[in-house]
Amino acid sequence: MNNRFITRISLLAIMAVMSYADGYTMTPDGNYVSGDSYTMTPDGSYVSGDSYTMTPDGSYVGGDNYNMAPNGNYYGGTSTTMTPDGNYVGGSSFQMLPDGTYIGQ
Repeated sequence: MNNRFITRISLLAIMAVMSYADGYTMTPDGNYVSGDSYTMTPDGSYVSGDSYTMTPDGSYVGGDNYNMAPNGNYYGGTSTTMTPDGNYVGGSSFQMLPDGTYIGQ
């Protein structure tokens, strides 16, 4: 095989491992979810994890639990956290993503 091809494949593999090591994954639609796996929901959106739950407002969240934040939105997990930009995320902590938004952990 061509050395350039092998180098490119190696770099792609390293980049994939790096994104998982950071605690988030990019989904096929270009959004980010926490963790190293995602699931497509019936409405075509992606959520983190291997399962999803429909919330009372008809949206989907990753996992088996959801929590309503003070802003009225539902998030996966049993807790929500306010991020520095005033939004909420599911989880007890958050991480800034490459696009400047935050994701819960």
